[in-house]
Amino acid sequence: MKAVILAAGKGERLSKGKSKLNAKPKPLIPLLGLSLLERAILSAKESGIYDFVIVVGYRSEEVVKYVEEKQNRLGLNIDFVENEEWEKGNGLSVLKARETLKEEDFVLLMCDHVFDSSILKELLEYAKNRERKCVLCVDEPENVFDLEDATKILLERNKPNAIGKGIKNYNAVDCGIFYCTAEMLDALEAEIGKGKYELSDAVQCLIDCDKLEVFDIGGRRFWCDIDTQESLEYAKNKMLKSLEKPTDGIISKCINRKISKRITARIVNTNLTPTQITIISFIMALASAAFFLLGEHKYLVIGGILAQASSIIDGCDGEVARLKFLTTDYGAFVDSILDRYADGIMILGLIFGYWMLHGGISVWIIGLFALIGSFMISYTNARYEGVFERPGGGRGIPIRRDMRVFMIMIGAFLNQVLVMLLLLAILTNLEVVRRVFSIKRIITKTKF
Repeated sequence: MKAVILAAGKGERLSKGKSKLNAKPKPLIPLLGLSLLERAILSAKESGIYDFVIVVGYRSEEVVKYVEEKQNRLGLNIDFVENEEWEKGNGLSVLKARETLKEEDFVLLMCDHVFDSSILKELLEYAKNRERKCVLCVDEPENVFDLEDATKILLERNKPNAIGKGIKNYNAVDCGIFYCTAEMLDALEAEIGKGKYELSDAVQCLIDCDKLEVFDIGGRRFWCDIDTQESLEYAKNKMLKSLEKPTDGIISKCINRKISKRITARIVNTNLTPTQITIISFIMALASAAFFLLGEHKYLVIGGILAQASSIIDGCDGEVARLKFLTTDYGAFVDSILDRYADGIMILGLIFGYWMLHGGISVWIIGLFALIGSFMISYTNARYEGVFERPGGGRGIPIRRDMRVFMIMIGAFLNQVLVMLLLLAILTNLEVVRRVFSIKRIITKTKF
């Protein structure tokens, strides 16, 4: 399966009045660390596509050079097709790829459409069962940022009846993501022969011949046509919003994620890798523990700030990885290992610093249970996911890592190390016990 990506246009509306954007062809305009074209390629790659045909036109040499420089890192097969008549319409750009496609089915994408890769995965799965029909992804009009400029579709009993930017009656919008058979190329050839160069002309031809179906994404996934500076900003904000996870703890939702997304929006444009960000977070945790070792209140405050900052930065590595398509199981594994080391070292720093100033065995006993509880929270969660293949924890005591580090900061600020360690010890171990009985109930119900 090949993906054809249209990257031939000029993008006048997007670069209008913006000197920085005007310096780049539209496909190379950056969005959160990647160009629009690179983001389209990697979204398709994440859906399992590794062969690409990129149709270029305006400032084609720059676009081709940019992609070729990244081709080895991308690990993809990429062919380029030039459309010297790119100003005529995007339908002609698709037809120019005919010889390279060799009548095979293909996916058609627009370089200026940002989309969640799951849309393409679901489309490919859906298209498997369609008999020689093209399929177009559509969405509800209320989910579109710039509805006035969108290509509208009239559906009747879930079948397409009409398409076009100027139609008055419509109830869906074209997402710019197609599964195409050779019928699309035949329709394009026929319409271009009549002097109609827009892709929507060929799509209308397919509709009239009952050779097009629609796949309604129903607002379930994000996509956006980047055509103006406002839509570029809208896409940026939506993508940053999508970094929030259902599994985020209370502190992550209310504090950490709000700050980490702002940091990520800046560092995503640098060469920092997710692994390097993970290491930076770990070093901050080590620095925090070093200040805790000193024991005095002023050092505890500094250590508390560093601990919370480390927790915030710890969210940035995953955010950058997702935005730049750099997520790996190994990276997640290393991150979780360093988190455990950071937790243990910070708690040990607190124990030792308190003991140096106040002495006594109680802080070591309480600290030991706080340390064990912190590790067991993570361990029971991992074991739950391993057995049941879904996120664990349940609706118990909200004592995930974000909350534990926040408690460490508050305890340091208030100079109440022993009280904080006692709370950690009680809450973490109570939650572990609750999880044990909760999982037992789940297993018992499953058996019967």
